[in-house]
Amino acid sequence: MKIVIKIGSALISKNNRIDKTWLTSLVDQVAMLFREGHQLLIVSSGAVAAGMEIQGLRKRPHKSLDLQLLSGQGQVRLSTYYKNMFKDKYIFTSQVLLTHHNFDIPREVESLVRILNEYMDRGVIPIINENDLINKEEVSGKGNFSDNDILASLVGRAVKADLSVILTNVDGLYPRNPSDPEGAGDIIPVVLNITDEIKQMASKGKSNLGIGGMYSKIEAAQMLTAEGIPVIVANGNHSLQDILEDKVPRTFFPAGGKKAVEKFKDSGFEYPV
Repeated sequence: MKIVIKIGSALISKNNRIDKTWLTSLVDQVAMLFREGHQLLIVSSGAVAAGMEIQGLRKRPHKSLDLQLLSGQGQVRLSTYYKNMFKDKYIFTSQVLLTHHNFDIPREVESLVRILNEYMDRGVIPIINENDLINKEEVSGKGNFSDNDILASLVGRAVKADLSVILTNVDGLYPRNPSDPEGAGDIIPVVLNITDEIKQMASKGKSNLGIGGMYSKIEAAQMLTAEGIPVIVANGNHSLQDILEDKVPRTFFPAGGKKAVEKFKDSGFEYPV
């Protein structure tokens, strides 16, 4: 299977630093999937957090220029973390930086798809991120990628992925925001149709490092399922294998009909419909 794995800022960072312990564990899990024969693309946030780590900053700056400068420095460190961690598993990585403009021109999309597919065919895992250094709107929180959720959906759609896994710091979609006085309620395990009611359940809240929220994940899922690509939103603190096999709480957005179900079963993953 061709799987896009999206990693959010709130998950990859801890106390405004890259959580290397968590990232090492995630790399181990991705390497297992790689050795099982799956083609993998990682869409990773974390450049600004890595830049803050370099500069010793504790609070995220507000000025766009400061964020762009941090992203430029941090992207080097983040990419190095991925390179070294996967190198220990005898797996090569590549860095791919994109803006939403790359998806506006068909010729650029064709070139991007050709490059990403060639990397995967050669056993290289692309590490994809928003090019914050160029795209001022993204670091200021006014862009279109919403902490890379939409970027991951655009990449998944372009390469015709078989599955998109959006990893975050919550278990999935709940009827209410966890900050609601009445509590979040029980997790919604499967969303067959993304309705206005489902969108209203999604939080538009922002973390210190992330600019997305559950709402942007619902938007990403809607884009992908419309193209026949199923989506899982889950807590990245759980084992990736457990998430895929439906052994831990998650929210699943099915798509693709009978063929997709059969493909999941052949892969050993759980497709609850």
